[in-house]
Formats: sequence, structure tokens, C-alpha cells
Amino acid sequence: MEGYHTDQKDRLLDFLGQNTTRQFKMEEIVSALDGKVGKSTVYRLMRSLVEEGRVRRFELGRAIYYQYLSGASCDSHLHLKCTVCGRMQHLDCSVSTFLRRQILATNRFQLDDRLTLLFGLCADCREKSPEISERKSHA
Repeated sequence: MEGYHTDQKDRLLDFLGQNTTRQFKMEEIVSALDGKVGKSTVYRLMRSLVEEGRVRRFELGRAIYYQYLSGASCDSHLHLKCTVCGRMQHLDCSVSTFLRRQILATNRFQLDDRLTLLFGLCADCREKSPEISERKSHA
């Protein structure tokens, strides 16, 4: 299905491509497309994009989120998620490898890279709200 394009798929990919640092619940994607792509079509297309490896599907608590991968593999590194703006970024592979090895050596616990998120504040949010950054660093 990767080679098969429709206007609906192009709209969905355009939206996801403009938001590569964010994750969305399915309802948020449907809403953002503003009726230009039907709900059932969005669900079908997202399922195929996950199967193709172009979209990452993950659970956080009871919610299911989706993120466009834009060519980056998410199976070999950890992720950082901002608790203020919600942006997610990939942690450098060498740092991820170091942390995984340290955790395995000290705790005998093997992380699942595909599911591991580290929460905190991104640089933009720290700059915009130094008082939030200061509170979090003392917590």
C-alpha cells in the first residue's frame, strides 16, 4: 500500500509530516484533518502506515498514540518527551546504548527501546518558563 496514494492518504501524510515531533491520539488526527478525510479512512490508513513502519504506535497508560517516523527507526534508541508541550525527540543512539547497558548492568533490567520514554522539559519550554524548569529541578 506504500506505493498507492489517494488524496486522503496524501492529506494524512502531509499532516503527520508537519508534526513529526508530536504524538497524537487517533481522535486528534481525525479532528486535525477537519473532515477532509473520513474517520474510518483515517483508521484504515493509520493501520497500514503502522504496518509499513512509517508510523509508530505506542501505549502510554490507557491511551494509544501515533507518531510519524519520517525515516527514523525508533527501535534502537530511547525517546525524550516534554511534559509541557508534548514534543518527543530521539535520544542519541550512543547515549541510549550507554544508558541501556548501565541499567542492565546495575539493575539486571533490560529496557524495551520501542516503549521507553524519558519525561522532562525540552529546551524551548525551559527557556519560555524558567520557573517551571526551576521547580522541576528541585523536585
